[in-house]
Amino acid sequence: MNCRVTGDPAGRPAVLLHALGNTGRTWDRLAAALLPRGRRLFVPDLRGHGRSPRADTYTFELMYRDVLALLDHHHLDETDLVGHSMGGHVAWLIAQRHPSRVRRLVIEDTPPPPRNTAAEARLRARSDPAHGQAHVIELYRDFLKLTRAGELDTAAVRPVIDGLRTADPGWWRRLADVTAETLVISGGLSSPVPRSLLAEVAGTVPRGRLLAIDAGHYVHRTEPERFCAEVTRFLS
Repeated sequence: MNCRVTGDPAGRPAVLLHALGNTGRTWDRLAAALLPRGRRLFVPDLRGHGRSPRADTYTFELMYRDVLALLDHHHLDETDLVGHSMGGHVAWLIAQRHPSRVRRLVIEDTPPPPRNTAAEARLRARSDPAHGQAHVIELYRDFLKLTRAGELDTAAVRPVIDGLRTADPGWWRRLADVTAETLVISGGLSSPVPRSLLAEVAGTVPRGRLLAIDAGHYVHRTEPERFCAEVTRFLS
């Protein structure tokens, strides 16, 4: 897996995980805010994205293993994790399964797995990412840009979307295992991810809290100054 490593070799580490259709470059503004504070940053391209190799199979389980191997390779016994959407789901898996390895956790506008209840189905039907026009347009532009640059394996798209929509009751139970201080960032009413669901997630994590920034799904791009200020403060 391609990974850009920058910053003070002795600094506190942070791993930044991008969304579907992005690369590690999406975090350049956040990296610029964190590096002057003496941080050591690890910014990978997840499988099928950027300069990382294409793969025969794309699942969240395999992405989780990729990132866990990255932590092991760099001897990161404890790190901060920042994840957006697809990357946020991977970050959750690490924080749930290896709580001692995550000091602080930032999850940006990441939809939790569905629980297949009637009430939640109605809520998601009104807010599903596939029905958010602005989100779809932005996602399409990202896909087109990366595909033209040869930096996106389009075979990854459907498995990731299906994975985000697959029920996992154990995921909700495992939130209680997360020991990291956790900041869940919602894109507010303009996001296709229901704020009420993210509030429930933040309230279930023992040390979680919700921050809503009305910026849509790509909070770190739409409101970069606010996002960087909040995340930098939280990780300090």
